[in-house]
This record gives sequence, C-alpha cells and structure tokens, in this order.
Amino acid sequence: MKHAWLKGILVIAALTCAASVWATVIASDDADNSAYDSGWNLTDSGGFGFGNWFEIATGGGGRFIATAPFQVVDGNRSWGLFASDTGNYAIGRPLLSALTSGSFSALARHNVNNEVGFTGITVYDTTNTELVRFGLNPFDSQSIYVQFGSNTGSIPLGTELRGQRLRYALAWDASGAFTLTVARLDGPESGSFTGNWGALTAVAAFGFNNFNSGSFQDFIFDKLEVVPEPASLMVLGIGLAGLMGLRRRRAS
Repeated sequence: MKHAWLKGILVIAALTCAASVWATVIASDDADNSAYDSGWNLTDSGGFGFGNWFEIATGGGGRFIATAPFQVVDGNRSWGLFASDTGNYAIGRPLLSALTSGSFSALARHNVNNEVGFTGITVYDTTNTELVRFGLNPFDSQSIYVQFGSNTGSIPLGTELRGQRLRYALAWDASGAFTLTVARLDGPESGSFTGNWGALTAVAAFGFNNFNSGSFQDFIFDKLEVVPEPASLMVLGIGLAGLMGLRRRRAS
C-alpha cells in the first residue's frame, strides 16, 4: 500500500512538472483581442512578447481584419492579407527576444487560386535572413511547400488545401534541427517535415506573405504563439530522479 501511494505521488508530480514545462508561452497574439477592434495598425498589439508589425512587401495589396465566415480561421475575426491586380503584400512580426530553440504555431487559411505566387509563413534570424518558408506554392494545392536555404520539399496531405483551416507548428533546437507539422483542423489530414538550418541560429521574426495577384486572393492567419524550449526536460528528469530516490529510501 505504501508503494502504491508513493507511486501515485510520483505520477502526479511528473504530470504537474510536465504541464508547467510545456505551458510557458512567451509571445502570443490573437485577432480577436481588443487591440484590433478598430482595425489593424502596425502599432496594434493585443498580446505580449512581440514587437510592432512591419511591412515586408507592399506591391499593391494590403491588410485587413477578416470577419466573413469563409475567411475567419478562429473565433470572430482573423488577420487577412489581400492581393490586387497590381501586386502583393507581406507583413512581419518580430519577437522581443530571439530564440535559439523553441516552437511557434499559427492558424492559417489560403483563400487563393494558387496560380501566381507563394502564400504562407516565413521565419527570419537576427540578420533578417530567411531561415524557412512554408505554405502553398503555385499549382500544387494538396501539399505544403517547404523551402530552407537552397533546399525544397513538401508535406503532401492528399486533399485540397485551398480554403481549408490549417494549423502550422514549427519546433527548432540549438543544433538548427527543425520540424514543421501541419494539420487540417476540420479533417484527419496531417504531416510533417524535418530539416536543419544551422546550429546556434536564433529565430527573431515571422513573416506572413501573399504573393498572388488579382481580386479575392487572400491569405488569412490567426492565433500566434511562441514557446521557448521546454527547458527543461532536464529539470523534469532531475525532479523525477529525486522522487524516485525518495521512494526507494522510504521503501527501505
């Protein structure tokens, strides 16, 4: 009975520690936040951990707050980037503190014909060099396109992705290894891609891009979150080892 009681304490402690390790969000924002009640200015921020929005490309398109059901990804509204007959639009968001290891997630919807240019997300280091981009590339609407450096790849999901609600999740560590996961929110399809962009590279900013042209060509995104490396699995391991030592001492 004593052993069973100690085992229960061990399991509860492990779960509590794991939950606290994984729950630390250092940057977050959502288009439903009150900062966007009157529109979307570059200085608007409804969350924490991010700097001001900044324009990357202004080739004729622009930004808007999406509220139509076929646009919104989550909640009552989302951020939208529209293209125009004359060009495109891209916007970025820096982290207040760059991370050599961590994870980033965002929801997205590619409301585009996917015939002209890339729509999706880019990740930058502290020198504004692009580390990786992912999203839809022209003429393949069933796979997520991935590019890092001179390397390209894809995550085939086997279903039409235009207009679908997607969740992107990118995790990276100090060795430069990264894993990109994408899942369709309204279906079972998901997949992942792994690569390496180089050791000790810090992620400093994220870009959101619509390089299409024409009317009703929108890239929609929402619910940004950044979490540092779960520091520590090592701390978790130490805590578990201590509890197991306590269990052995009491058992003896």
